[in-house]
Parts: sequence; C-alpha cells; structure tokens
Amino acid sequence: MNKKLLGAALALALPLGAQADIIGVTAGAYSWNQDWSGDLRGDQTGDDKIDLEDDLGFGDERANSIYVALEHPIPVLPNIRLASTEMDIKETGTISRTFNYEGNTYTANSQVTSEIDLSHIDATLYYEILDNVVSLDVGLTARMFDGDATISDGNKTGEGKIDATIPLLFVGARVDLPLTGLYATGEIHGLSIDGNSIMDTKLGIGYEIGIVAFEAGLRSFDIDVEGDDDEEFNMTVEGAFLGIVVDI
Repeated sequence: MNKKLLGAALALALPLGAQADIIGVTAGAYSWNQDWSGDLRGDQTGDDKIDLEDDLGFGDERANSIYVALEHPIPVLPNIRLASTEMDIKETGTISRTFNYEGNTYTANSQVTSEIDLSHIDATLYYEILDNVVSLDVGLTARMFDGDATISDGNKTGEGKIDATIPLLFVGARVDLPLTGLYATGEIHGLSIDGNSIMDTKLGIGYEIGIVAFEAGLRSFDIDVEGDDDEEFNMTVEGAFLGIVVDI
C-alpha cells in the first residue's frame, strides 16, 4: 500500500522543477504506537461478540503512516492529499472461553491465531481557508479499506471482510508560535451515517527548521461499522506518534 502511495508522490513531485514558484508539496512520515481495544462479531446466526483484549489478547503494535499533499494557487480547484496508514495486528494465544465466529466454534483452552487488518488509503480534496499564523483546511476524504478479521485454530478459519470506500469530512489546522519554529497541529477525519461511524483524530506539536519539521503527538481512530456481510467492527486504535514533515 505504501509503495503505491510513494509512486503517486513521485508522480506529483516530477513537475516541480518547472512549477516550483506556484506549486507546493508537503510530505510526511510517521511511526505510530497503536493500542488496540474493542470487539468484533461475525455475520452468522449464533456468532458471539469477541473482545479484542480479553478474548484474543490484542495489545500494542507499531505501524507507519505516510502522506503527500499538493497545493496550488487556483482558487476554484481543490488541493489534493494522499495518505496511507498501516493498521494490522496479529496475535497467537490460548483462549479462555468458547465462542463462535463466522459459523465456527472455537473451544476454551485451544490455541488460535487472530489477525485484523484495517489498513487504508485516503484520497482527500480540500480547500485552504486560512493561511497565516493560523492555517485551516476543510475538505472531503475517500477512505479506502481492503481488510479483514480472521480467527484460525489450525483446522478451521473464520474470516470477516471490510472492503469499502467510506466518505469522511476532513478538517486540518495549524497554529504557529511566531519566531520560535514551534507550532500546534491537528486534523480530524470523521462521519456518522446510518449507525456506521468513523472518527480519526490526530493532535500534535511540531518544531520546524527550514523546510523540515519534527512532530510528536497522539492519534485516536474509532470505528463502528458493519462489514461486507453485516460483520460488526467496533474498535479503537490509539497511541503516540513521532514523525517528520518536509514542506517544499
């Protein structure tokens, strides 16, 4: 997924030699310490609600996120931003209770391998509302999932799918502390429709030196949606991040 985004970033950056005076490119890369919690349920009659921590032993996972944004001076056309976030966790352990998932029964004291993949690509079109000491961007994101949730005991495997493109509202802001290089930054992607909701919030502080900035903060991702066949994903992934941003 990140390779596809890198290719797109290079394609966006190639014309800069001829258009550096009118086009700006910002790129960032982050390492995110993810703490997983919540539950899931399969789509079959009799499937149980399965707790990610108590039943599957999920905990922390480190993953990466990258983005590239292209801004231009044409007022009527939106700017564009592409982002890719890894969100994949896998655990193997002995379960303490019997539960059903996707029509399969997993008995207490058996060993199971569980994996959830909520990795996604964002394509965002946005307008820059403010651009001075306070910067404000507002737009719309298409968040593309191609993930799943699987549980296997070696003999049988249950799999729930989440393969969808979900529209989200986007708001990004930055407040500079003049003459210091310090700034506060934040962004929200979120929407709730027909009982399905996603809220993805990132808050941080940064220190800018020339075209390079270093950021640290917290990101929280909450998802409560139904999958392709009415599977239920009700999860929170949150934790601290460190990143580097280059603004050309």
